[in-house]
Amino acid sequence: MKILTAIALIAAVAVVPAAPAAAACTWRVTPLPVPAPAKYSYAVAHGVAASGASIVGHVVRADGSGWDAVLWRNGILEVLPKPPFKGEGSNRAFIVNDQGVIAGVWWGDVNDPVRAWRYRNGVYEILPMPSWTMGISLAGINGAGDIIGGAHSILGNSEGLLWKAATPGYTSLGSSIMPVGIDDSGRIVLNTRVIVNPDGSRITLPRPVFMRLYDRGRILTEDLDRNTVVEWNISGQVVREFAGTFPHAVTTAGVMVAIQPGAARTVAVRNGSAWEQFASRISSAEGITETNVIVANFDHDGTVQTEPVAGTWLRGC
Repeated sequence: MKILTAIALIAAVAVVPAAPAAAACTWRVTPLPVPAPAKYSYAVAHGVAASGASIVGHVVRADGSGWDAVLWRNGILEVLPKPPFKGEGSNRAFIVNDQGVIAGVWWGDVNDPVRAWRYRNGVYEILPMPSWTMGISLAGINGAGDIIGGAHSILGNSEGLLWKAATPGYTSLGSSIMPVGIDDSGRIVLNTRVIVNPDGSRITLPRPVFMRLYDRGRILTEDLDRNTVVEWNISGQVVREFAGTFPHAVTTAGVMVAIQPGAARTVAVRNGSAWEQFASRISSAEGITETNVIVANFDHDGTVQTEPVAGTWLRGC
């Protein structure tokens, strides 16, 4: 955190007393609302739209039978209906765009062990996947509702996938390739350091970095040898680099959530060129809005025995 010190003005005949130090700025949490405790025990956040109007995640059933997908729209909690599958199961919402389109994953019985879905205007659309799929990961959604993610097999095989909102089926992005972000133009950034432009042309980042995220025109990576965060633009050029790790949320203006070096590996915010700490310990940030509201899961009771719960952070001084 920045510490602002008062400056004493010294005159020839008198010394003016120093003004009191200004209050330090920090990020303080407000827990997100949860349903009635008789049915659910706690809530977990997974994603937030850039505007901040929609946050998605899941709530854990109090009887231990699983979890249900939820949407916080302008702070009002809604439990999403069960997807159109037979039998019991669990549902999680992972990503959402500013148009209110949500994507998530259902875990069911042996007939439908795992399925990905798109939810818009109150209707579920089940996303197709390779026949061998035993696990699904979702990495991003754009304004059109195009979704990127990956299919995973029990043998460790994986395949990157693109589900276009306007067309049925899916497009393979390649074996053992995972996307890290997609924008409204259809540009996709892959974990192989490749930028796939809308016209099909490709740019490869010219440096061995670990890919973390592509969001709002910013590509966030780590140089594991130098312990630095390296940000790139869509032309494959370095924008900034500084000591740190795990960059995983960023605004259009460049406010970034990452791990500050030498700070016990706790998540912090790089606001301009300075780091600012959170007022409570959080596991990771699930996203940041264009108005600098951070969505994350945090240690609400000071113990590691209980699960982190969902909250939002605002900066105050």
